[in-house]
Amino acid sequence: MTDQRFTELLGKQLAGEISPDESIELKSVLAGSASHRTEYELLQTYFNGETVEDENVDQVFNRIKAQITVPGEPGLTVIKNKPYNIWLKIAAVVAIVIAGALVYNREAIFFNKTDRLELTQALTKAAEVKTIVLADGSTVKMNSGSSLKYPEHFTAGTRDIYLSGEAFFNVKKDPEHPFIVHTEQLAVKVLGTAFDVKAYPNDTFTETTLIRGKVSISLKNNIKQTFILKPNDKFTLSDGKGSISRLTLFSGAGADKVIETAWLNHELIFKNNRFYEVAKLFERWYGIKISFKEQELKEIQFTGHFEKESLTEALNVLKLIDNFNYSVNGKNVYIYR
Repeated sequence: MTDQRFTELLGKQLAGEISPDESIELKSVLAGSASHRTEYELLQTYFNGETVEDENVDQVFNRIKAQITVPGEPGLTVIKNKPYNIWLKIAAVVAIVIAGALVYNREAIFFNKTDRLELTQALTKAAEVKTIVLADGSTVKMNSGSSLKYPEHFTAGTRDIYLSGEAFFNVKKDPEHPFIVHTEQLAVKVLGTAFDVKAYPNDTFTETTLIRGKVSISLKNNIKQTFILKPNDKFTLSDGKGSISRLTLFSGAGADKVIETAWLNHELIFKNNRFYEVAKLFERWYGIKISFKEQELKEIQFTGHFEKESLTEALNVLKLIDNFNYSVNGKNVYIYR
């Protein structure tokens, strides 16, 4: 990660133009660099109109100006003048975003040079489960329809990886290098533990389930708020609000099963879920797309447990609970009365 890239991300954050992926990248940079965190906090305090030491702000602006000077072109000057405080804020943000992007993109395109950490990406298709062994010996079991980005080697003070979808993590203990799972909405930080993170882009919620150890969770939209989980706790983020509850158990034949991690044993379990929620599970489980012809069908509640059943067998079981019809056309399934 170069200072130029940090400057670009910082400017986009302050200007409100940062993308979800870039926001995750910025949080990773801040977590691994005390100097970058100091600059970030100082500029945020200044831009929010709070009182800070002038000389400290000058030092940050001077560093930014040095980073956004493009070789062979006129340099950019940021003039700090108290009576025109609001114009300083606007000019500084614009300068950071435009000039920072110019420097970064020019070098990347014309000189093919970048110091950004190269990440390997692992993907799972619908109905596929995959296990990844990371460089530190930690293992990640990915559920269907998921994406995991991770470095070939951990070289920073933290072990950062990036998840979209669902995965179960068995993390090697290393107190000197915390393990951090980044999703679009939160960061899960651990030292050594076993836990599940569910963060599918088309779900309205994000979940973290702790099996053993201890984790702390920070929210993207409120980095000052932290949630601490104990074994058998489940954290849920919905509509921007976080809450902690206990794991959900399913009483079937034999011992109770934990619903949140049943997929690890290739079991699909749901309890009092609405039909549209069950449909999402089926889509990932069977690799199909489900459409409802009547909206009221989406609200029917089901409880079920499937292992080796085919799609039609599973749908026929649900039909015994509440009457509906379905048709299958290739990978498309239509639910109707």
